Amino acid sequence: MNKTISHILTVIAVLLAVVPARGATRASLAKGAPRYVERDSAVTACVAIENNALIFPGGFKPINAFENKLEALLRTRKGHVSIWHVGGSHVQADILSHRLRCNFTALAGTPGTRGMLFPFSMAKTNYGSDHRMSYTGNWNVSRNIAADPTLPLGLTGISASTTDRRATVTLNLNTKGSVQWKYDAMRVLAECDAPADSLTVVLSDGSREWTLEPSSNGVYSVEGLPLLTGGTLTINNPTGARFVLRGIEPVNTAGGTINYYSSGINGASTPSWLRCDRLDQDLRLISPDLVVFGIGINDAAMASSQFDPEKFKSRYCRIIDKVRKANPDAMLLFITNNDTYFKGMPNANAVRVRDAFVDLARKYDGCVWDCFGVMGGLGSSTKWRDTGLMAKDRIHFTRQGYELLADLIFDALMSDFADNE
Repeated sequence: MNKTISHILTVIAVLLAVVPARGATRASLAKGAPRYVERDSAVTACVAIENNALIFPGGFKPINAFENKLEALLRTRKGHVSIWHVGGSHVQADILSHRLRCNFTALAGTPGTRGMLFPFSMAKTNYGSDHRMSYTGNWNVSRNIAADPTLPLGLTGISASTTDRRATVTLNLNTKGSVQWKYDAMRVLAECDAPADSLTVVLSDGSREWTLEPSSNGVYSVEGLPLLTGGTLTINNPTGARFVLRGIEPVNTAGGTINYYSSGINGASTPSWLRCDRLDQDLRLISPDLVVFGIGINDAAMASSQFDPEKFKSRYCRIIDKVRKANPDAMLLFITNNDTYFKGMPNANAVRVRDAFVDLARKYDGCVWDCFGVMGGLGSSTKWRDTGLMAKDRIHFTRQGYELLADLIFDALMSDFADNE
């Protein structure tokens, strides 16, 4: 059995065996959740473990709606907690974010909604290996890294259009040999130039079919499905009008779940996400309780003389405003840039990005997880590369490195949750 699935199922079994007592402490509620475990000595030596904590620059811990909601969910096994993780290639690869998704799923004890998915193969680019998506038809793709995107963009940062009279997208939620993710409802973020009644979106599991109903806010949806692990969406478009797909959300409506949405586009920076003209409405759909900000590597990939921290913070403020309109109580977690190399030298902009995040966290009562500090600071990526935790470019991580970072982030979150009664 795949190690990640085995890891999740083992922890879920432990958690489901215990019904939280009404007077249980937060520490006991989180007991059995995945925590950081020291690896071999070479890997452990790469981690400045003393820096593995959430930083609250305001000097005090504000009332945390996210942690209160998480506590209520763990006590009652009811309701939902929503998390949105946004960034660039670190997130598109969906190793870091999926490890976090799996850790939160193990904490909840019940798999939730897998997230907002997109058939990235349309753009001939990479995506998470735990699921598979395929398609038929002719599609034109637009991404938020383009200076002037040709299609509406939203939560996924990517969209595709077709005028084919019939096109399909097929989804398999589980490719690791064990059924983990299921759904009993579906939302498709899409829009069409033709009247709603001239086009249908139909879901099939091979033997049964369900028609998704359009709404005025760019969502086609269906509820009351049997639990499914895959299916094919067929777009029947007899007039040949332009149909634009922005995302597919296979929804699990079971209570007591933590739903982890990840949005990453290779090369994306803060201007990229500000180009997403449908982001506001999409954020309202998922209403995140925790937002994990991982945008910054591409903003800072330049000479120090060219990087402007004030403009960087200003762009972030505009993104945060969109989040707070969707959920004014959302907790903001800023992940600092990892140590990287630029033109053969350690990129000192990582320090300036960290300082900018501290300023933003102070302004918005958020918190910072200092990836740069946890790695060991300027130039530390060489050691991480030599230990097999980073790729040769000293920008991206290996699977082992991404999963290590995810476990460290989760450990810092759980430590803060347990300590903040």
